[in-house]
Amino acid sequence: MSGGRSILLVEDHAESRSSLAWVLEKRGEIVHQAANGRAALAVARHETLHALILDLKLPDMDGLAVLDAVLAACPGLPAIVVTGFGTIDTAVEAMKRGASDFLTKPLQVDGLVAALERCLERAGASGAVATPPSVASAEMARLGIVGESRAMHELFDELKQMAPYDSTVLILGESGTGKELISRALHALGPRASGPFVAVNCATLSDALLESELFGHDKGAYTSADQSKPGVMEAADGGTLFLDEVSEMGLRCQAKLLRAIERREFRRVGGTRKIKVNLRVVAASNVRLEDAVAAGRFRADLYYRLKVLSLEIPPLRERREAIPVLAQRLLDDLTRHAHLPAKRLTAEATARLQRYAWPGNVRELRNVMEGVALMGPRGSVDVSDLPDTVREVGRPALQVAIGSRLEDVERQLIERTLEAYPTIKESARVLGIGLRTLHSKIRRYELRHRRS
Repeated sequence: MSGGRSILLVEDHAESRSSLAWVLEKRGEIVHQAANGRAALAVARHETLHALILDLKLPDMDGLAVLDAVLAACPGLPAIVVTGFGTIDTAVEAMKRGASDFLTKPLQVDGLVAALERCLERAGASGAVATPPSVASAEMARLGIVGESRAMHELFDELKQMAPYDSTVLILGESGTGKELISRALHALGPRASGPFVAVNCATLSDALLESELFGHDKGAYTSADQSKPGVMEAADGGTLFLDEVSEMGLRCQAKLLRAIERREFRRVGGTRKIKVNLRVVAASNVRLEDAVAAGRFRADLYYRLKVLSLEIPPLRERREAIPVLAQRLLDDLTRHAHLPAKRLTAEATARLQRYAWPGNVRELRNVMEGVALMGPRGSVDVSDLPDTVREVGRPALQVAIGSRLEDVERQLIERTLEAYPTIKESARVLGIGLRTLHSKIRRYELRHRRS
């Protein structure tokens, strides 16, 4: 019995509500009582909740509408719905809309407590705690950032600190993590928000073409230059220039970019006139630039100039608690854009999405959700509707060579298990060891892991 968890109890019958609240509070839970739908929604908007117990028959609102609204305010919240014998169909519909379990009246206290423990245990395994949208979360959502993870909230706090300044920012992160999205948020929150945001991918152009793209060229600069053309640095004047995959830039272009950033001026290719600009430069890379510097592929002076401030976006596998909300939001957006009926991911499908490693990060998740939105069934989306790569993920095979040291095998097993399961708590359960023991082994082997 854990206790101390925040439960929203919605029941219009005062005596029943008080009796249930008394039982739960005796167990150490924190119970927020609501006699009707409007009171329930007020609690959901302002409290951090761990579970919902909802009688579907309410005096002021339809119970299913209350369920939808509470789950919208607190995504991923474990919900138990209560219904009469004659309304089982309504309970089934509630399960389709995201309820975790349903009970029929008259309620048995032991049955309710057992159902609540099951729901809370499942939620604990996926790291789910439903917190109402805070000011920060709402601000992140406005910028297109899904903030249902501690790592992204910490990143956003850093981002807001950097936004007011003109210093260059280096954004690091694997492909598909949303580096341009974070760069756009920096721009939108800073004093240059009314100015242009101009992005260029350094990996898509040869060095000569990239130099022309960045700085522009004068007429006659080369054979096909039949007229002058301004570059993206001129286009970004007064705003932000985003250089994606900056590690792919050639050394000659790097030298010219360094000079332009330091002096806030440059010459077009083939030109003699100095052009002054006032802009902020944000660069991004999916590789460690220190390694590129050590290999002689990137100038050390440019690296230090770009990394005055830096942000690192964690890969999706390190913020799996955000996957349920992010996946459903992507699915909602894609079905709406394609003018298709709304679809909802089942708990089993969501769990499978959380277990997958997502090497392509958010970009890969979006592509999977697009396929499900366009080709999947109507209504709910189950495990069978997911692509093979995601559907068949399970406990990954562990290759052990005869003669391996037991310590090395244990380290590899723990590392692979932490990668395969959403939380340390579930990893400990799968390994058959206590949580404290697993934490001790993580420290011993110096393994990277998500917060439990």
